Amino acid sequence: MKIVVTEAMPAQSGEASNTEANIPQVVLITGAKSQLAEALLRIAANIGELALNSNANTSTNTSIPLELYALSRSQLDITDAANIAVVFDQYRPSWVINCAAYNAVDAAEHDAIEANRVNALGPELLAQQCLLSGARLLHVSSDYVFGGHAVCDSAHAAERAIGDARESGVEQHQNPDLAPNSNPNPNPNQVHLPRPFVELDAPNPLSAYGKSKLLGEQRVVAVLGDCSTIVRTSWLYGQDGHNFVKTMLNLMRTQPSLQVIVDQIGCPTWSDALAKVIWQLVVQQYSGVFHYSAQGQCSWYEFACEIQRQAIALHLLSQPMVIQPITSADYAKQALNRGISLAKRPSYSVLNSGKLRSTLATNNVLSMPEQIEWQDWRQQLNRMLRRLS
Repeated sequence: MKIVVTEAMPAQSGEASNTEANIPQVVLITGAKSQLAEALLRIAANIGELALNSNANTSTNTSIPLELYALSRSQLDITDAANIAVVFDQYRPSWVINCAAYNAVDAAEHDAIEANRVNALGPELLAQQCLLSGARLLHVSSDYVFGGHAVCDSAHAAERAIGDARESGVEQHQNPDLAPNSNPNPNPNQVHLPRPFVELDAPNPLSAYGKSKLLGEQRVVAVLGDCSTIVRTSWLYGQDGHNFVKTMLNLMRTQPSLQVIVDQIGCPTWSDALAKVIWQLVVQQYSGVFHYSAQGQCSWYEFACEIQRQAIALHLLSQPMVIQPITSADYAKQALNRGISLAKRPSYSVLNSGKLRSTLATNNVLSMPEQIEWQDWRQQLNRMLRRLS
């Protein structure tokens, strides 16, 4: 395997095609400075050997080595069709993993045009170029495409039940006040299921950010159809970039107390675990929509309390501080008093990873000491924090 980050020279247009046998296949990673792109490179290096299964659907496994190129926005602007065409001509990728995104959830409410440009137009342009060149696209999406109510057509209820059965280790939250509200005007053709979302559940984004992510998914599928690969994830954090865990650690070192939202339920997901899942999908060339998060679920408040507990145990923090639970409504009121308008977020956005786990279990070609991708969120958090200690 060869890992190349931003500075390596791509193949020139006069050289032999990288689709020929035994010639390394190129994987382009957009958004090189994102925490997920960093994790993808780190996991690839840890695996030690990364190869494409050229006969993924047959009994013959012909492995072709992969070369990885992580490109920053200055090198690959996914909203610029001409720039994309030039980069594809230079690198001639077999796969593109799109980590580039507009992730400012609150800012998107006032800048929906930019959010749609990056989260919807960008993936569409990548998909169009992939279609022209024969490359595959894996696009990363969000739990925020859902609105807090797990709803699916009655025709899909049985399939959804199978998805629920596949998922192991997902605890149902026992506080009825934190469960999704029922629909006051139920549709007889719909089934309301306050359980983790599966891929068949109907999206219903509440925010401009969530709408832009859903639009990106829809445009990718419109271009590539069944050949597209979309991975939705939730509450992503890692040792790189900006995220909730690193923000909490900083505030816990500098503030006397914190207020953290208690009535939004989701699942924290370690970027390294997501990266391992993505590599498995790429090397086996799987298509479709998949959900991935760690096992279990919690509120932001519970997440913050666990961060503090583990950080003290690992000597990342010297002493505990007061963490107070606060409702979303009260938090929004306080923010509004400071002149800040917050986007609506789903009260419940836990993802069911059963379909993905079942898919990968059939042929897990990446061996690592532990199956970090199927660990409880507390275990994933512990592994990440140990990287910082």
